[in-house]
Amino acid sequence: MKKWLLLTLLYLPALIFLLLYRNEILTWAQDHANYFNLTLIATLFALFPVLPYKLVIGLLGYSFGAAMGGIVTWLGTTIASIMVYIMFRWLFQEKGRLYLERVPILSRLTALFEQHTFSTILLARMLPIIPQMGVNIYAGTASLPFWHYLLATSIGKIPSIALYAYAGGNLLEHPLQTAGIALIYVIMLVIAFAAYKYRFFKI
Repeated sequence: MKKWLLLTLLYLPALIFLLLYRNEILTWAQDHANYFNLTLIATLFALFPVLPYKLVIGLLGYSFGAAMGGIVTWLGTTIASIMVYIMFRWLFQEKGRLYLERVPILSRLTALFEQHTFSTILLARMLPIIPQMGVNIYAGTASLPFWHYLLATSIGKIPSIALYAYAGGNLLEHPLQTAGIALIYVIMLVIAFAAYKYRFFKI
């Protein structure tokens, strides 16, 4: 059996199950709240996007506090990123790079990621407009260096997760403070993006 077909047969039933029982799973998480169970739930919802993940972070932050919600979603999404990277590197270890090289824009993107793996993935993790699952799939398919990928992923996810977890836990009680933190986050993103472009594109 082809690898991608095996993965599809395993993935689709789990996706459908989580889609149908997502509310029950969240209720179970509230009734059995501890770091292990919540990290497991956060990992599942990162692997199977039946809910927008920003909503998952906010819900966990609202239900269990910003600290606990932030920690478990950071752990969960990082674990999911590793799993997706490994799966797609296994699936496309031989053909992935050949496919990417056939498409000019993907070939140039791969060259950029290879030359500046850490900083490019770090920026991709920080920018909320970039689909994070796409970053995981691309990194695995392109066989980017794993440890650079993991370190950049682990660090790059912290600002946005901290923001959404804090907003989930404090938006209703401290809206102005939450808005101020969000503004700082946006300014930080603008500075990071400008520094990246200046360093690597010599603007």
